[in-house]
Amino acid sequence: MSNDSTRQKIMDAAAQLFYYNGFKGTSVRAITEKANVNVSSINYHFKNKQGLIEYMTVDYFEKYLKLLEHITQDEQALTDFNVLFKAIEEIIHYKYERFQFSCLIQRELSLDNMFIRELFSTYVAKEKYLFKKMLKGFSEEWGFKALEQDILYIQLKSLINGPFVYAHDWQDHYQWDQSGEMFIKKYMETFKKWFYRNVNV
Repeated sequence: MSNDSTRQKIMDAAAQLFYYNGFKGTSVRAITEKANVNVSSINYHFKNKQGLIEYMTVDYFEKYLKLLEHITQDEQALTDFNVLFKAIEEIIHYKYERFQFSCLIQRELSLDNMFIRELFSTYVAKEKYLFKKMLKGFSEEWGFKALEQDILYIQLKSLINGPFVYAHDWQDHYQWDQSGEMFIKKYMETFKKWFYRNVNV
């Protein structure tokens, strides 16, 4: 088995166990048993459990922020509703494809876990900057004041992260076990209804 495939197996097993048991509640032995690898594989690829979560965080956020940077290259284009909706859908796709780790991030950020919060903080700050950039052209085009722009940002972030904060509630409502595409389709329909009802443009 190649180094890349072994590393991915460990990351997949860890994401599932972290999701169900939390970072602190998951042992290295549980991860290796789930991934069907030796403990030495963790040491070789990540050094330890902390190194593993750091690697997974960097991998997740670097790709995620690269997507946001691509989306926000043309702020003027985002004044078009269809372009904005497409951007939101791309973000939901990314988070849904990495469902367990996306849920873990939202949950751990809400807990008093200084290590995790510090690990995520720089990335979350950049996410906030790029979210606001995504809304900047739209907000200015439609005459939103500074406070209104901040509220719009908070609402947008809540809607994007909501399915990964209250995962079980969303699963029950949307039956997203049928398929990811079905969930995203239904969720975007709901998002557009919210948008048109609450954003008076």
